[in-house]
Amino acid sequence: MARHVVCCFLLGVAMQALIVSAGRPDFITDDMMAMVADDKARCMGEHGTTETLIDEVNNGALPNDRALTCYMDCLFAAFGVIDEGELEVDMLVGFLPDHMQDQARELLEACAKQPGADPCDKVFNIAKCVQAKRPDLWFMI
Repeated sequence: MARHVVCCFLLGVAMQALIVSAGRPDFITDDMMAMVADDKARCMGEHGTTETLIDEVNNGALPNDRALTCYMDCLFAAFGVIDEGELEVDMLVGFLPDHMQDQARELLEACAKQPGADPCDKVFNIAKCVQAKRPDLWFMI
């Protein structure tokens, strides 16, 4: 059950997921946030990410800032759903609520394989792709 919760949460991150400036998506609960708090804090600390930078992303901006791109990669790696910038689409989609799976699969399959100089750059390009294709699906923890 805990893995299910984490993967649902992670998909929210992977998609940068659900509704610009509207707050946290409903399926990301307080319990999920508590479960990932340590990894979030660790990744923020390792890469110099600030809540202000995360807020900018949630307001529609996506700066190509290593503090942000490597933070995203760090979170994905913490949950084992990315390897050297290669997103595990099936794993992510499989943990989403049924009503979101088709939409998420289509989006992630279109965006998962992105070029980049390193894993952080690949994650940035994945996020750019998601934002360009579905700006209505945009939220970051």
